[in-house]
Amino acid sequence: MSRRTVVGGPLEPFRDGIQAALAARGYSIERRGQVMLMVAHLSRWLGERGLGCDDLTCEIVDEFFGVFHRSWCRTSRSLAPVLAYLRGIGAVPAARSVPVGRTPAEIELWESFRRWCVDRRGLKASTAEEYVRRAEQCVRSCDSQEITVGDLDGPAVLGAVRAAARSLPGPSLRCTVTALRSFLRFLHATGRTASPLVGAVPPIRERARMMPALSVVSEASAKQLISSCDTMTATGRRDVAILVVLCRLALRSHEVAGLTLDDVDWRRGELRVAGKGGRIEVLPLPSDVGEAIADYLTAGRPEVVSRALFVKAVAPFGPMSPDGVNAVVRLACDRAGLPRVGPHQLRHLVATSTLRAGASLTEVAQLLRHTDLTTAAIYANADPVAVAALARPWPGTAR
Repeated sequence: MSRRTVVGGPLEPFRDGIQAALAARGYSIERRGQVMLMVAHLSRWLGERGLGCDDLTCEIVDEFFGVFHRSWCRTSRSLAPVLAYLRGIGAVPAARSVPVGRTPAEIELWESFRRWCVDRRGLKASTAEEYVRRAEQCVRSCDSQEITVGDLDGPAVLGAVRAAARSLPGPSLRCTVTALRSFLRFLHATGRTASPLVGAVPPIRERARMMPALSVVSEASAKQLISSCDTMTATGRRDVAILVVLCRLALRSHEVAGLTLDDVDWRRGELRVAGKGGRIEVLPLPSDVGEAIADYLTAGRPEVVSRALFVKAVAPFGPMSPDGVNAVVRLACDRAGLPRVGPHQLRHLVATSTLRAGASLTEVAQLLRHTDLTTAAIYANADPVAVAALARPWPGTAR
């Protein structure tokens, strides 16, 4: 069906490329035909309005779907793979979400902060966007109107943190305060404020919340999670590989989602991981982890253009997101009849198991890739057996 679709207008030169991109992402012939018919309507609509590819912004797409109605293409999400391809080759402008109500000066300010986080701090683009979102939300509590950086002072910053503390739970508050500190450093480093205001941000009181509850995941439970996957299906083999990676290597969900085929060095038996702060870390690849990944690659992973190691189980095939990795763990808990946990609890399991086996806290920190021993110590403090393993005998007594 897609082969017979005639595309006229500004999108005509990209017809074959769009069809190939849809096929590479696993779309069936019938579905490709539907999407190409939508592309044909969109291209004709753009031409009638005197618009070109450079005008194909998110707002224009939403306007198109306001007049284009089909049961199989109801929202702009139907066009997402097409726009991803066109943006990838530079045919249409990149998507950029701008919060409603931003002035031109604010747009420039927050875009500069985002670039500073990436270029100077080495943060990932997604993390930088989150810093912008949290910092802007916090600063707006100082001034509900246009943000005037020159008017920021110590009392205003303190008031913003207090307002955030009243409305945000502990974990979210810590993330917001971290983003605010980065924003204030950015303002001073770029000459937007005469004095460093980061000192006005009060420390967040560390309460018992910093001591995580005992992990509800035992080694036996972890085996149940893995066994719950149906290895007769491609999705089951993928989920086994993901769970084995989490339970053996203690990776974070975004680290699992970010793995690529090139990160697995089969000859050396190593796995390269893009960790926090842009650090590239190399981990040993245990035999059971390698076997699970190999089983997925040979009999589970769809043939797609993407170099992501773990891809979605249904079309459009593409890299898994951190939320997708979290969902794999939650669904495994449901199948195994266990309380729902996430990748972080599996990471905690690896830490406590390693401590119980006689490893030192330094070795656990290296395994978790923590740069600060006190962070790794949180895992030990939460587990009495692990603490006992770390305790030194009192001089003059025998253990």
